[in-house]
Amino acid sequence: PFLLLALQESTIMEKYRLVEERSTPNTSKKGDLNLNPNILQNEVRITQQGKPRNYITYAMNLLNKGADQIVLKAMGRAVNKAVTIAEILKRKAPLHQITSLSSCELLDIFEPLEEGLDVVESKRYVSCMTIMLSKTPLDTQNIGYQPPLPFEEMQPGDQVPALSSRERQKS
Repeated sequence: PFLLLALQESTIMEKYRLVEERSTPNTSKKGDLNLNPNILQNEVRITQQGKPRNYITYAMNLLNKGADQIVLKAMGRAVNKAVTIAEILKRKAPLHQITSLSSCELLDIFEPLEEGLDVVESKRYVSCMTIMLSKTPLDTQNIGYQPPLPFEEMQPGDQVPALSSRERQKS
């Protein structure tokens, strides 16, 4: 019965095309970070198609140009990529981290390809993650807080010069 239903649904949906996809944030926990649909100045939106290297370079450039904080945001299948990028960034610079999880409602609007059919709206929910990385200390009482990595675990590389011994003692 399930296979027949799935087959019927795919045949029906061939008569429609996706014309719009809207997202509305649903913060599920107290203390979730802002999931505003407008992009903030130091915000990096991670997608499934983007290359991690490009996101890392962009984020490091923001930090090197004086940004105190950056915010990584991802939805659905891009969440694991955001975690990977945050971990790489934390190994390049001493960054405090607050991670927040929520659920976002997506509304898909399908337009019919044949006359006589109605517009179809479909709601679905996807996981959303917001990772705030900061050079300065953040709220250590926040449930998603992680302190910077110990200096021994950091690998500054060619993007960020290695910290002097005086700077190491500060962090």
